[in-house]
Amino acid sequence: MGEKSWVYDFGTGRDRLRVHFTTKHGQVEIIAVIQYEAYIDGAWRAIVRFDEAHGFFHQDIMAPTGKQRKIAWPSSNKKRALTEAIQDIKRHWRSYRRAYEDKYNEQKQSKWSHR
Repeated sequence: MGEKSWVYDFGTGRDRLRVHFTTKHGQVEIIAVIQYEAYIDGAWRAIVRFDEAHGFFHQDIMAPTGKQRKIAWPSSNKKRALTEAIQDIKRHWRSYRRAYEDKYNEQKQSKWSHR
């Protein structure tokens, strides 16, 4: 089995894509993680993640509260699933970040208004 992993920087210094998977005989065997991370308020935060945890390939959309929304991504071909997930993040990372930051800022404002 071959381990493959890399980090792709979107050129902002605050946005990256982390990919980790294993291959066997040249075929994608296990998709460990495909994750978009953003540096927000002094910390790297997971924003969107694809993986095979829980027995199926899916996307987790993270909320600043720690909650995750799971969306199944049915695919019988792991190589295609890997490629499509990477393409999805590369296409939509800006909107994923904006949605997360909006919720993050709302949450921060809510904490300050309750003091």
